Amino acid sequence: MEQFFDWVERSFIPWAGRFSNNKYVTAIRDTFYRTTPLWIVLAFFRVVQWMFLNPEGPVMGENGMGIGALLTGGLYGEEYQATGFYQLGRTFARALGLSDILLLFFLTMTLAIQLTKIWGGDKSLAAFCALGGLFIFTQMESGYVGDGTVPVGHPPLRALSALLFGALSAWMLAWMERFPRLRLRVPPGLPERLAQPLVRIIPAGLTLLAFLLFSMAVTQLFVSYYREIDGFVQSAVRPAAQTLPFALAYQCAVWLLWWCGLFGYGVTSIIVDFAYWPAQLANQALAATSLFQNEGGFVQGFVFTTEFFHTPNGHVLALAVAVLAYSNNEHWRRVTGFLLPPLIFNMHAPILFCLPVVMNPVFLLPYLIAPLANTVVAWAAISWGVVPTFQFVTADTVPFILSGVLSTGSLMGGVLQIVVFVLDVFIYAPFVIVANRMDEARDGKEDAP
Repeated sequence: MEQFFDWVERSFIPWAGRFSNNKYVTAIRDTFYRTTPLWIVLAFFRVVQWMFLNPEGPVMGENGMGIGALLTGGLYGEEYQATGFYQLGRTFARALGLSDILLLFFLTMTLAIQLTKIWGGDKSLAAFCALGGLFIFTQMESGYVGDGTVPVGHPPLRALSALLFGALSAWMLAWMERFPRLRLRVPPGLPERLAQPLVRIIPAGLTLLAFLLFSMAVTQLFVSYYREIDGFVQSAVRPAAQTLPFALAYQCAVWLLWWCGLFGYGVTSIIVDFAYWPAQLANQALAATSLFQNEGGFVQGFVFTTEFFHTPNGHVLALAVAVLAYSNNEHWRRVTGFLLPPLIFNMHAPILFCLPVVMNPVFLLPYLIAPLANTVVAWAAISWGVVPTFQFVTADTVPFILSGVLSTGSLMGGVLQIVVFVLDVFIYAPFVIVANRMDEARDGKEDAP
């Protein structure tokens, strides 16, 4: 163990530190820093909406406490769904969906501003052009093909497109600044506040035109090759997604992106939409028809689903517990204690950025090892029939352990999450101890004459 600690301190941490100090990666990290309050507020709204305002949720729904039926005079089924109370709850849920789009707008504008600090250019213009590009793309990708049943849209690509348009806007405008001929000649005597934006009207127009052509090309490709894409997904991606190597690769990509300061689930959500969400819906349909188990009692259905990957999420909560239990850093302990309540509802972003975990080489290895270990343990437990497959859809903000019980319909789902949580605490503990040793060595150098 001592040799492992030495290797982490002398070899791995310096290498990871060089990567984390890259100026472009730092710009992306700072973008998420600045949008963190919005993530927290939206996550809080989702908790309230799912727990209390959702007409089909655990408080209002017929399968929950049934308060919604009580408030509507004892109505159930279709009669309950036809009430204004039910429609109001659904409207609130749709409003939260619009808030997610607004969050992407803020994300792309903020990234554009951060990158202009590196490449140069006008911050406001880069932000507005990035916003325009994302708006054009989201409008085009919300169209429909043929009889209106096949969406052209690419919701899984929205987080990626937000980062793409933010980066392209800043880069293109900075690049065109090199060419004086692209600057519009304005009449002398115009107020400075008006003249400066008008000078850059040609670069702004060319940037938005490029975004328009790009959005048209992507949409047209999707329309033209929809059947081929869908056939490839059905025949190759979905079967492969149910293998352990694919699930491990997916988890590694998600949490590596998070460590880099990117929204891991947003960037990789195309895999969820194409593979794991359909598997989750299929499991739920099987459970609803009481065909989820065969006569031998073995669990059927898909192992890897969207709800399955909520179990590896518990490793961030385990990190918080490991810090509180083993860290000598008072700053880390205070921050962790302050952010523990939102973390219980799976709001990971605040603690990842504020602890900090993002770009922190000390936590890179356990941050990848823990969710991979959780995936293997959960896969084995379900494959051996110890835990049922994840059948029911729950909100992302359902507290850990409770989500395991609700999504599997069994107490064993909660037991599984407790097991992986304890495992994760032991995975993180040695690295928290390494951080203590590094702090002590740094303090010793500072105290030396």
